[in-house]
Amino acid sequence: MSEIKKIIQQPLFKITSLNSIHILLKLIFGFITSKALAIFVGANGMAFVGNFRAFLNVIENFSLLGIQNAVVKYVTEYQNDKVKLKSVLSTFGLLLISSSILISFGLILGTDYLSKEIFNHSEMYCQIFYVLAILFPLFVFSTFCISVVNGFQEYKKVIYIQIISSCIALLFSVFLIYYYTTFGALIALVLAPVFVFFVSIFYLSKHISITDVFSIQSFDLSVLKNLSEYVLMALVSGVIGSFVLLEIRTDVIAITGLKNAGIYEGLQRISSYYLLFISSIITIYFYPKLSASTSNTKEIIVDYLKNIISIFIIGLILLFILRKFIIQVLFSTEFEAMESLFLGQLVGDVFKAISLIFGTILIAKKQTKAFIITEIVSLFIMYFSTNWMLHAKGINGIVIAHAFTYFMYLLVLVIYFRKTFR
Repeated sequence: MSEIKKIIQQPLFKITSLNSIHILLKLIFGFITSKALAIFVGANGMAFVGNFRAFLNVIENFSLLGIQNAVVKYVTEYQNDKVKLKSVLSTFGLLLISSSILISFGLILGTDYLSKEIFNHSEMYCQIFYVLAILFPLFVFSTFCISVVNGFQEYKKVIYIQIISSCIALLFSVFLIYYYTTFGALIALVLAPVFVFFVSIFYLSKHISITDVFSIQSFDLSVLKNLSEYVLMALVSGVIGSFVLLEIRTDVIAITGLKNAGIYEGLQRISSYYLLFISSIITIYFYPKLSASTSNTKEIIVDYLKNIISIFIIGLILLFILRKFIIQVLFSTEFEAMESLFLGQLVGDVFKAISLIFGTILIAKKQTKAFIITEIVSLFIMYFSTNWMLHAKGINGIVIAHAFTYFMYLLVLVIYFRKTFR
């Protein structure tokens, strides 16, 4: 009984429990939005939603340039030094507002071209890029605000922000999908981060004022000098990685057709929900701990594998057993072909989940060279194996390539960290 009490009192257990409630809510919300998409948008429309979501990742990562990781690290270090903290926040804040405004102008100028490329030569969704251009600064600052709260190690507040903003986003998403089908689903993707921004500002106001973020007097070039390594890592992982995923989605449409691309997007939606459990725990709990100079890396890895991955694998086994039922509940008969894709996707996601902690260590410890090399190798394997397998096996080939890519990526990381395990 005393051992159970010790486990319950551990910070990781408390954060995981609260985060599990958040993930459960996300799953319920995901069920509702996925069902709405399946009924009102269909497989073809879902393919467009997937492409647009991949495009949003590209431009968001390009605008952020790894600043979110630097924010967490420096806010954690300087939270008790008001002068240094203000300097960091204003420098990053002014940099972000500049980059987001530039991208907004780029979106307006490139509307026709982007509409053709993202939506398979369809020009009927041009207006979506004008909406995105107007809201993009708030889109970017939602990540910045969450990173600041996370840097203060306010784990519970981060989860509360995500829960509240997810509830608001759900209501708007269902309304927009019901009345405006595919166009409404695309608008909902743009609005979701905006809700995060307004909710996080409410929590953040207790720690800093808006003048701390946009103070020109506190702008410090020396802060940017330390940012170069984060920018390099973000360019490879965030920008290039997101661009590769966008190209893969385009290849899926070109090689297997729009309907199969929609089925694949449906599977990715399921995958994103359970991987959110892993990524949020890493972001909220493990990354701040790894960023601390006194952290015991080996102990954190063991903690992650024993307490998080073991639960994750049990959950995926249950998911595989219930896959047919899940497809029927979440989607429609149009998505039945998804059943054959589950095994490859789940196996690949196990390898991906394990590798995430090692990739996080490389970022937290600023091991830039190792991070860039491993990322480039994995992206190279991902793109070419996916393209080859799509031609050889059709839509089933993409999940085979997914499992192969993350197995090789994990293998490379384990070899690199072999001394840490010893």
